[in-house]
Amino acid sequence: MADEVKIEDSILKDFKTLKHIKNDEMDDIFKIYINQAMQEVELYIGQDTLPDVLKGIITQMAEAKFTKAGSEGTASSSEEGLSYSFNENDLKPFFPVLNRYIDNLRGSGDRGRIVTFD
Repeated sequence: MADEVKIEDSILKDFKTLKHIKNDEMDDIFKIYINQAMQEVELYIGQDTLPDVLKGIITQMAEAKFTKAGSEGTASSSEEGLSYSFNENDLKPFFPVLNRYIDNLRGSGDRGRIVTFD
């Protein structure tokens, strides 16, 4: 649990830096988005705690959830020439990376292998 709090705090710091947010007024809301994203990824990869290597995905997912807030259920919207498209599944853009991570856990990934044809 302590490790998850450290990871959550690290992701919160990254998230706020990316959004140029200096105060703590919305930290509780941001933490909800971060925790939702962490739970989705942990469930998908089949682990109880988030590996440090996947922090970037959580930051991006939390940012997407923040952007989408108030537009839940909307596939796209357009106003005065500005349009937004939302994924139905927040994990979808990250499937390639998450699947690569899972493959590496199973030993079926390409990471760290050397192949020679001598």
